[in-house]
This record gives sequence, structure tokens and C-alpha cells, in this order.
Amino acid sequence: MCIRDRYQRRVHGETNIKYFMKVLLLAFLALSFVAVSADNWAVLVAGSDGFWNYRHQADICHAYHILLNNGYKPENIIVFSSNDIAKSSENPFPGQLFNKPTGEGEIGVDVNAGCVIDYEGYDVFPRNFLAVLRGEAETVEGGTEKVLGSTHEDRVFIYFADHGAQGLISFPTYYLFADDLIKTFQYMHENKMYSELVFYLEACESGSMFQKLPKDWKIYATSAASPYESSWAYYCTPDDKVNGKNIGSCLGDHYSISWMEDTERGDLTETLNDQYEIVKKRVTKSQVLEWGELGLNVQPIGNYHANGFQPTTINRLKAQFLRKMVSFETARGIDSRDVKLHYLNNRHQIYNNLESSQALRAEINERLGADHKFAQLSKYFNFPAEDLLTQTSPEDFNCLKESVTVYEQTCGKFSDYSLKYVQFLVNVCEKRRDLPKEEILAGIATVCARMN
Repeated sequence: MCIRDRYQRRVHGETNIKYFMKVLLLAFLALSFVAVSADNWAVLVAGSDGFWNYRHQADICHAYHILLNNGYKPENIIVFSSNDIAKSSENPFPGQLFNKPTGEGEIGVDVNAGCVIDYEGYDVFPRNFLAVLRGEAETVEGGTEKVLGSTHEDRVFIYFADHGAQGLISFPTYYLFADDLIKTFQYMHENKMYSELVFYLEACESGSMFQKLPKDWKIYATSAASPYESSWAYYCTPDDKVNGKNIGSCLGDHYSISWMEDTERGDLTETLNDQYEIVKKRVTKSQVLEWGELGLNVQPIGNYHANGFQPTTINRLKAQFLRKMVSFETARGIDSRDVKLHYLNNRHQIYNNLESSQALRAEINERLGADHKFAQLSKYFNFPAEDLLTQTSPEDFNCLKESVTVYEQTCGKFSDYSLKYVQFLVNVCEKRRDLPKEEILAGIATVCARMN
């Protein structure tokens, strides 16, 4: 081979190498740009009020600090909370909230400190929540007017803690129904408001919110319970002590504290499926389930519970939280439907006065009254007693929504306990298709009128 040929081949080789390196560099820069431009957003919702529901607001503020300490931008976290617990006269630690117990002499972690709430009090209602998810600042009412500003490059994490029933979850004044949530997901999907979305839902019968969730919308959800059972509160009296003092209410929810305490262990490379299996194993009184696009569960939890992997942050979390942990074996849970009864009974044992006695008796009477009302409704609609709460999923949401409204207008508002009877209204709407909706609504009003 002549010298000239050798030289040309060498030049061509160097040119190819340089070209290849240039392509690699451009690819790296492109990936870097995507990584920088992509962002994480979160919406955290405590949908309840009342001191017996202490745990929901503590859960949400705890989650806020996990995300913040794991690198989330504060402006990308949107929080809903009635915010009545920390300042309640019943709170033995005014202005503070605790999501887990500690021993005497241990101060505990105040999750209310620095927990920034965007929508509180009367601003916590379903229409605002859905407007936030859709990014519609012009339609939200009150609050900071902060809404999701996510794009097709961003990941979104939603965590909701409150009460629920078949086909709905609760807010302080009304309910969010499953069909409206799915329609909002569809809007977000069609308008490319996320690359992937993860939703953790703490509520009784929470699985019923995701039964119609498509498997190809890049949405992965887990629920604290199946569509047909209660979720469970945790760290309840007598396990509700912080620094030797009883809070007087359950500090957390079993599903919620399970995923949060697992995230706090610091392994953000753990997959969503790993966490799902861990939580499912720890939560023994309800069936934790997963929904939607299950293929997303191979992703690390750090993609949603953090804004990038930051070992120093993880170590700080370990030092701050893990030393406060109480083992699951030493604490106990309570059916969420029974938490208020448990709370009032404990108060009566402590105070043993006329006020505590009347409050306990009123709760017992309310529960008995709900049982009786739905027994009468069952007779009116020719349902055998054993079919009162038959496991049926809602299809006719118009009938369900109007039935809930008419019941509350004529029989009184659903309570944490009586929400379980929403299942009966679902059954009537689905199994008495021979009746026009107007007859169903009139029947509910008739029975309630007789009993008032």
C-alpha cells in the first residue's frame, strides 16, 4: 500500500471517529437538555376535617416533607388541607402535627412545621381539585391559585387521603365521583400534561375509583383497599403517644404510613412494584391493589418521590425520621369507619362528663339510625337483607350522583360510618333498571320523609 493511501485511510478513520464522537456529544447534550427540562409535580390532598380525622392532614404534611427533602421544587407541590387540626383546641401540641408515635423523652417530628398549604378550609372541594389537575388557574376558587404546570416531559405524583365509598371519595363538603376523575385523567392524557402519572389513594373502597382506568394512559395507581372494603387507620390510642402524651386521635393510616416509611428508608432505586409488594405485605386488614398501566411499576420510586437521586438528602431523612419509627408489630389499626366512635369513646373514658357522654351517645344513635334507614330503603326497593351491600360496581353515575344528593337532602349527610351504604344506592341504580331514575329518587325521598 502506498504512503498516500495509508494517509487517506488514516485521515478518513480520524474523520469517522471525530464524526462519531460529535454524534455522541450531541446525543448526550440532547439527553441532558431533556433531563434538565423535565420536571416533577405533585398534588397532595387531605380531604377531611374534624379532630378524629387528624391522621389525614398529618399524612399529607408528612408526604410534603418527603418530596421537599428529596429535591422537589416547592412551587411544584400543590397541597389541599382543611388545616383545622394543628390549631384545634383538642390538639395537645398546638400548631403541631405528628404522623408517628415516639417514646417518652423523644420530641418527635412535627410534620406541620413548614408544610405549605395552597387550598384550605372551604377551598378544599372537588371542583378545585379537578381544576388544579387540568391546570386551569382561571377556574379555581380561592387559595393560591397554584395549578399543575406540567408538560409531556414531566412526571406527576398525586396522593389523596380521606374517606371514600363505592365510586367516590370525600371532600369536606361533597364528593368526587370516579367517572369525573377518569374524565380528568383523559383530559390530562389528551393534552399531554405528563409523561407518566402515579396516584396513591388512601380511602375506604378506594379501588372503586380506578376500575375504569385505561391501561394505556401512562397512569399507575395503587389503592389502600379493594373496591368493596374499608381502609384502616393506624397508630391509634393507646399507640398515639408523642413524647409520653396521647394525641387523642389516630396519627396515620396504615397504607399511607407504610409507603412513606418505606420511602424514608432511603432506597429510591426501589421500584414502584417493590414498594407495592412491601406495602401490601404490611397492610393486612385491607387488600392493597394496583391499577392502570402496570408496566410502569418497574420504574424507581425516586422518579416520583424525589426530583433526582440525592444521597445526602437521603441520609438526612434517615437520621431525622427512621430513629422515630415504631414497628408495625407493636401498634394497632382501626377500621376507618369506626375511628370516630373509637375517638369519642376514648374521650368519654378520659373526661367522663355530660358533654363526652352526649357526644358518644349521638354517634351511636347516628350509626343505629343509618342502619335503620337503609334497612327500610332495602324493604322499599325489595332487596333481601343479605343483598343490602352486595358487591356491585357503578355504571350509571348519573343515577348514583342524584341518589346521593337526594338522600343527603332528605335523610341527612352521610357520615364516615354511613358512607358504606353508598353501596346500596349503587345496587339500586344497577339492579333495579326496571325502575326509571325518577322513581328511584322519589322512593329514597319517601322513605326518608317517613323517618324524619
